[in-house]
Amino acid sequence: MGAWFVQGSPQAKVSVANTTEWGTARYAALDLIQDCLNLKTPTVYDRDENGNPYVNATETEGARDRQEKIKERFKTWVWEDDDRRERLCRLYNDQYNSERLRVFNGAHLTLPASSRQVTLRPHQKDAVWRIIQSRNTLLAHAVGAGKTYTMVAAAIEMKRLGLARKPLFAVPNHMLSQFSTELLTLYPNATILAAGKDDFAKDRRAQLFSRIATGNWDAVIVTHSSFEKIPLSASARKEFIEAQIEEIEDVIREQKSETRGTRLVKELERVRKRLEFKLDSLSAEEKKDQTLTFEELGVDRLFVDEAHKFKNLFYTTKMTRVAGLPQTASERAFDLFLKVGHIQQRNGGGGVVFATGTPISNTMAEMFTMQRYLQMASLRRLGLQHFDSWAGTFGETVTAMELSPDGAGYRLQHRFARFVNVPELMQQFRQTADVQTADMLKLPIPKLETGRPIIASAPCSSRLQKFVETLVKRSEQIKGGKVNPKDDNMLKITSEGRLAALDFRLIAPAAPDAPDSKVNLAVEKIHRIWLDSSPQKSAQLVFCDLSTPKKGQREFSVYDDIRAKLIAHGVPEKEIAFIQDHDTDTGKAALFRAVREGDVRILLGSTLKMGEGTNVQHRLIALHHLDAPWRPSDIEQREGRILRQGNTNEFVSVFRYVTEGSFDAYMWQTLETKARFIAQVMIGDATMRKAEDVDATALSYAEVKAIASGNPMVIEKAQVDAEVIRFNRLRRQHMDSQHSIRLRIKSAEHNVTVEEKFVANLQQDLATRTPTRGDNFTMTINGNHYDERVEAGRQLVFIGAALKPMQSSRKIGSVAGFPISLHRLDARIELRIHGKNTYQATVSDSPQGTIGSLEHALGEMESQQADSEENLKRLGKRIGELKTQLDVPFEHQEKLESAEKRQQEIIAALDLSKNQASTQVDEQAETETESLTTARSMRQGVKV
Repeated sequence: MGAWFVQGSPQAKVSVANTTEWGTARYAALDLIQDCLNLKTPTVYDRDENGNPYVNATETEGARDRQEKIKERFKTWVWEDDDRRERLCRLYNDQYNSERLRVFNGAHLTLPASSRQVTLRPHQKDAVWRIIQSRNTLLAHAVGAGKTYTMVAAAIEMKRLGLARKPLFAVPNHMLSQFSTELLTLYPNATILAAGKDDFAKDRRAQLFSRIATGNWDAVIVTHSSFEKIPLSASARKEFIEAQIEEIEDVIREQKSETRGTRLVKELERVRKRLEFKLDSLSAEEKKDQTLTFEELGVDRLFVDEAHKFKNLFYTTKMTRVAGLPQTASERAFDLFLKVGHIQQRNGGGGVVFATGTPISNTMAEMFTMQRYLQMASLRRLGLQHFDSWAGTFGETVTAMELSPDGAGYRLQHRFARFVNVPELMQQFRQTADVQTADMLKLPIPKLETGRPIIASAPCSSRLQKFVETLVKRSEQIKGGKVNPKDDNMLKITSEGRLAALDFRLIAPAAPDAPDSKVNLAVEKIHRIWLDSSPQKSAQLVFCDLSTPKKGQREFSVYDDIRAKLIAHGVPEKEIAFIQDHDTDTGKAALFRAVREGDVRILLGSTLKMGEGTNVQHRLIALHHLDAPWRPSDIEQREGRILRQGNTNEFVSVFRYVTEGSFDAYMWQTLETKARFIAQVMIGDATMRKAEDVDATALSYAEVKAIASGNPMVIEKAQVDAEVIRFNRLRRQHMDSQHSIRLRIKSAEHNVTVEEKFVANLQQDLATRTPTRGDNFTMTINGNHYDERVEAGRQLVFIGAALKPMQSSRKIGSVAGFPISLHRLDARIELRIHGKNTYQATVSDSPQGTIGSLEHALGEMESQQADSEENLKRLGKRIGELKTQLDVPFEHQEKLESAEKRQQEIIAALDLSKNQASTQVDEQAETETESLTTARSMRQGVKV
């Protein structure tokens, strides 16, 4: 990881451009440019009377505004010079746009030994062939697309072909039995070892590892948690950790050389200490549990199901104060990274298959993580192995309006949630990723009753409204530093706000039940659907991640409340079940069977317990979201339970419940922000350079946000924002068109110059040419004069035959007053006539044909002159036509200005500018005492 430093002359530092036009008095333009190059967001600090730093909101807002101004000007400047534009485009395309994606067709696969009762779909066979032919593969197939069969078929087929000896599958903890069953369904005669939790008990671990190492298994299946218990050799871990420590120390040295301490240095030093602790503990681990290591098991192919669970892989970055970047690093992901490295080292860089329906579940950094697992060699080749290099090429921070977490106002937030250069990013990603969205696959799944999820909105009670007001006051105290974070913090406020939005009794158990709450609204809809679908014994799923039931629980639970109310409505208790009451694989299997058979018709659960692996779609008629989860992938996993192959209903319903004026608005908006770029990037539209527009899925989230916020202007703003984005995209297209016109004019003018020179030369050659027609034929070859065409032709054929490919002769003679030479290509021999211009004829095996071609070339000069003069007329006409289109104003400029004006009016009406800077930086305020020792502290403030 490198760092950029920008130096200026003394005159530049005190210039108006540096301190006023492009910078501020507290944050110079040169420093802002340096921050841009290092992907940093500027923040200005002042000191209070005690010498403690605090954010100067006004100066910070001004510095960030200037930084955006610099970025926008740079984007325009880059394209202003056509030569620079062409040079940079050439460099960029050579680096990132020079490979064509391979298309894999597995239609020829017969898959011997597989069950004839199972027929793989075309996309599954294509993916199997891709796995066989590729080094590493990411099966980024939509939920319900049949990834299990694809992985199993690829592993067994690779073993049959001798490309694999011992494949190992790592699957989610609750899916061991289901995965094993599906494997044997496809390959009934396969020899498999499915290792459960008991097999990994300490007293049985050595025996299990011996069985894995010595057995000739078609597949070894373990759970994610058990996979982590398979140890890597201490030497491999030590080597990797030492390399990581060395890399981190390099970054720390670079940051300290900037003469001001940063929050990043502190964080990196903490990470270094954690790695050093890991290094010290390795020797102790070696002494504790002497078993076979992962390297000694003989595993040579690794298949990881639901690979998104390993997304929190450690990385370093110089980016600061940007929301949307993951801050956690898990030991599980670190362990997988090392094991992936071992498998790839054993297979020449390949041997690993990841499968997930949600490769990007929360942040754009997860795509980089997937590439680190599967495409590290490619990242290194492109110089993108560090996150900052990757993000600088394919990502941007965006500044956007968001509802504040308390739901009572709005703020501007810097968020890393935009992809740029999307076609090239997807070209790199798809070299490994086999992306198949639901729209691509057109799977036979049920349709939504209304064409989209139904929004059920409940009014905000007076108690909830007053409670939200207290959250606002609490958040202001937190922002002002008046509360110890241990006593109250934004996470606590957010959690309580979500609970209150679900049911106020979760905050105040003594509060009365609100008749029009969203829980009661859901009960009414669940009961009505239960009643209407009784003849078919249709089933419903109810998702709720909050207030999940616990054994021995006495306090209020939404789950218990819903069940009691449904029973009071006449629903038999035996037809209602909680997924949390069925912890074991056997218990879940029995529950799922009861749902499929219609014995249990209302099943409640959380995304974690009732998401992936819950295949109960057979009778599902409706799905209910009582709360909004944190991640778009959770929505996809939830709705993937009902919108799935095997559902016998042609139409189904999905309900999303919101409470107006509550935290529901903030939660659904968060989903909108994340779903927007995930969906667009996965689609990979080659015409879309940036992924920031709203797609159909995100629009439904936007509607939820608008309804829940209780302010109709929000939905108008969403529409106006979409218009501004559309017109800006058209303006960019107009600018590109103008660039293209200038280049075409430049090219045409160059062609005119070339053509005029050719005509002038041609006129001189016509004056030089002597007749060769009829008896006037004469030719000199190697000093000998020939009056007979056949003899001259025979000599030319002889000389040409002696030439080697790509060899040219010297000038061997003359004809019609012009010197001649021969040039051999691969199989063809050219005869070149050298006048002011050069003219070509062909030397064939026939002497007569050779001379005929020569005389034809000489006789074509007049027609070439006519053609060139006609071409000059066409070029002149084209230049004139192009110039009429040059500098044509953008036709939608007035509409764009009108939309931008309305956008600003809405911003003013919603009071979006209120307290913007403080809310932008409140979460980032740091007591970076070392930064206060810089020279800038002499000017009553500091910045980082």
